[in-house]
Amino acid sequence: MREFSVPAPFTVDERDNIVSSVYVHERDDPDHVILQRLVDGSWVDVTSRQVADEIRSAARGLIAEGVQPGDRVALLSATRYEWPILDFAILSIGAVTVPIYETSSAEQVQFVLNDSGAVAVIAETDAHAGRIEQLRDTLPQLRKVYCIDGSGTPALQALADAGRDVDPAAVDERVAGIRSTDAATLIYTSGTTGRPKGCQLTHSNLLYEIRGAKACFPDHLAKG
Repeated sequence: MREFSVPAPFTVDERDNIVSSVYVHERDDPDHVILQRLVDGSWVDVTSRQVADEIRSAARGLIAEGVQPGDRVALLSATRYEWPILDFAILSIGAVTVPIYETSSAEQVQFVLNDSGAVAVIAETDAHAGRIEQLRDTLPQLRKVYCIDGSGTPALQALADAGRDVDPAAVDERVAGIRSTDAATLIYTSGTTGRPKGCQLTHSNLLYEIRGAKACFPDHLAKG
């Protein structure tokens, strides 16, 4: 068997991480529209500054709740505007995002939460949050459950309220402490052939994917 290798077209420095670009983009082009969200039936532009502000606000809340670098925080939700905001908030404080399919059974949710050791869960709906509460006695490490779109205070607002007394510089310090070799996300398989299996991806893994895509498709990827 012959083996071939070629030099990588780019490198990832030890001090690189996937979240720094959010705050660099905010600084360099704060009014650039990077997302749109549906509000009362209409699509509304969201700028770099607005996105960074929401991420930082949620990150401060997670710090206030005692989430430490390396802790796992689960996201049980379908794809929606709040998902990347919360994901980057988790990553910004050096914690690890654990995505969970919103269609997962109670047994699958229980396994992923216990296997990952998640200290907090952000669920999408009251039904999702209720499913977790029913499992609470079997999840000794779980400290907090938030709900994105339920009958109580929305997760982003709840985190903003919790983090009001946290200095924004605390988030900057957490971001500065992240290394490319640090874990960023723990992704589990769907479990169709047995127990879900977790795969850890580092900041470096994600940065290589992003930079590779930008190198291959420079004319097709949006700014930022």
